[in-house]
This record gives sequence, C-alpha cells and structure tokens, in this order.
Amino acid sequence: MHRSGTSALTGALGALGFNTPDPGERMDWPESNAEHWESVSLAVYNDQLLTKLGGSWEAPPDLPLKWELDGALSELDSPLPILNAAYPEPGPRVWKDPRLCLLLPFWRTILPSPVAAVLVWRSPLAVARSLKKRDGMYLADGVALWERYNRAALTNLVGINTFVCSYDAVVRDPTTAMNTIADWLSALPQLSGMANQWHLEQSASSIARVDSTDEQEADGEPLLAQHHELVRRLSLLEGGHLPLEGSSLASESDWTSALLAARSGSRTREFQIELQNKQRELDQLRDSTSWRATKPLRAMISTIHSVRSKLPRH
Repeated sequence: MHRSGTSALTGALGALGFNTPDPGERMDWPESNAEHWESVSLAVYNDQLLTKLGGSWEAPPDLPLKWELDGALSELDSPLPILNAAYPEPGPRVWKDPRLCLLLPFWRTILPSPVAAVLVWRSPLAVARSLKKRDGMYLADGVALWERYNRAALTNLVGINTFVCSYDAVVRDPTTAMNTIADWLSALPQLSGMANQWHLEQSASSIARVDSTDEQEADGEPLLAQHHELVRRLSLLEGGHLPLEGSSLASESDWTSALLAARSGSRTREFQIELQNKQRELDQLRDSTSWRATKPLRAMISTIHSVRSKLPRH
C-alpha cells in the first residue's frame, strides 16, 4: 500500500544488490520522499491500466475474478519495451509500485519467471495520516484504501514466494530486518548465487531509524473488526513463505466498499459537472449577440474549408 515504507525498503534492496530503475526513469517528487525508486513510465502504464478498469490508484475498482483475461486489455500496448527501458542492466531487479497490489494478476502474465515478492505493510491509521498529510485525504478514505490494497496483495500473492515484513520492524532495527530478508532471498533458487554478494551493511544503513510509536493504534480510533483482523493476519504472516498460501479472510468491509465506490463515483460526477459547465458556457456563447452577428462569417469560413477539402492535392 502507498505510504507504507515501500520507498525505504526498495532503496535498501537496491543497496543490497538489486537493480533499481534507470536514474532517468525514476519518479522525482522530493516533497513526498527524497527518493521513490519508482519508474515513472511503469507507473503511468499502471495508471492507464487502472483507468481502463474503471478506477485509479486512489479510487481502485472492485475487480472481478479473472479480470486480467478481459479482452479489452489487449488494446493496451505491450509493457515489455517499457520494462526493458526502465531496467536496462542485466541481473536481479527490484520493482516497486504499490499499484501492483491490485494489478499483479495482469503482470503475472507478462513478467518472466521466476518472481518473488517482499510485502511491507504499515498500520492503517499511520498510512491514513500520511495520505492526509500528503494529499489532504480524509482518514476514513485512507483506511479504506489500506484495506483494499492489503487484501488484494494477500490474494494476488498466493502461489508466489513472498516475504512479509512490517514497516515498524524495518525502521526499528534495519540491520536485523535486512539480514533476515537477505537470508530468505538467498534461499531462493534464482538468487542462491547472490548470497556472497549482498551488501548488508550498506543496505541496512540506507534505512533511517525512526521512532515508530505512531504505528500503535489508539483506543477508540475508527477501525472496524475487519481492519483489526487484517492487521492480525499480516502480523501472523511476517517472515518468509515458499510460497505464500491463501488466507481465509472475511470479505471486505461494507464500509470500505461503500467509501471507495463513492470516491469512484465522485470522480465521475466531477467530470460530468465539468462537462455540463462547459456545455452551459457553449450554450451561452451561442445565445450571445456576437455569436449571432458572426453567423454569416462562420458560414463562409465553413464553405471555404469544405471547398478546399475537395480540391485535388499536389
């Protein structure tokens, strides 16, 4: 999920020995993070994919089963040239994009095997507060996004070798966290030859230790039973999985479904209102004296364009 420490962890994995996106490809948004380690081109492609599916990163669509097989997605250009441009160097790569929580089924049909994942999660209200600070988003909307993204991640990572860790644990003790992750990565067949090449000290030192007391949820905060259950499940899953198995989670809370549907609907209504306003302005222009007075001139110009279009071209 966005605002969950994905940038810090991706930078640490890059320092460990993974290729990160080409410098010319990286997102530049210093007001939010000093370094995002995120490919702009791949993020734009994922935004286009979400638009095609009827949503956006902040108003994610409620996707049906097997949505990735929808023939309409074939209209999108192949993302492989974008991937190759973002990661021109050979060797293991780390790709960070929170949208992958939602879109991984599509990318599993594209990415070459084998694939492994590191899923970092953060407490729902800490994420929501960060979204409020950065984007002015209501806390309730931020919690709803947290629930959908993390539920989607646990569903879509089933069958993939996955390491689950908490933001709190990573920033509290970066050395232990990165050593544990490196040991797990070294056990993967595709990375077994990297064990003696990891830059463990550099990786851990890239993560700034911070006070994570804000990660604790206070009594009376607006969290539902489903949110607490998801927090417990993520906590229990911390560590390595070869592969991640399915989780018997309850369905998404009605609260989250309603809030995100409203967010998506409000975007549509905003567009409709803007369109209505433009139509009203156009109607007012057509009713104006100047518009009526220039009607003969516009008719003459239209006739000239029509005649020119019929002339032979040399």
